Amino acid sequence: MRNSLVFFFLLTILFSCTNKDYAFLEYKNLDGSWHKNDTLEFQFAPKDTIQSFNVYIQLRNNLDYEFRNIYLISSIVFPNGKVVVDTLEYPMAYPDGEFMGKGANVIENKLWLKENVTFNEEGEYIFKLQQSVRKTGETEALTELNGILDVGIQVEEIKNNHEE
Repeated sequence: MRNSLVFFFLLTILFSCTNKDYAFLEYKNLDGSWHKNDTLEFQFAPKDTIQSFNVYIQLRNNLDYEFRNIYLISSIVFPNGKVVVDTLEYPMAYPDGEFMGKGANVIENKLWLKENVTFNEEGEYIFKLQQSVRKTGETEALTELNGILDVGIQVEEIKNNHEE
């Protein structure tokens, strides 16, 4: 009986911690190193073409990450074949070297990709991410970007204030 109560309690906590506002959340594990030629792809097929969303890059790094920022090349492939490409820069650490994300040995970062976007075409959208970090004075991206554990895409519904 006691084990059943503990299991029920843990199950309740697990379900209360899930965010029902996520339309999509997927991670790719990189085992601590992101090669410059590795393009990460995430496929998302929205169920609603009028709902507004915020899209984030979820990034987990460890203490082996040696830079104060990260450069990413982001592509979004629309169902009709249109492609939107952006080069993005995100700060990862303060000037004193302390990481900005949450955590101690594994740091979690939630980085804006797109704000208040509507996926108004039916079908599958493909998000692609590639690292483009280079050392100061160099023109080529690092072959291996160390300290990156996982990279993900999170799509959150924007709740209408009238619904709350």
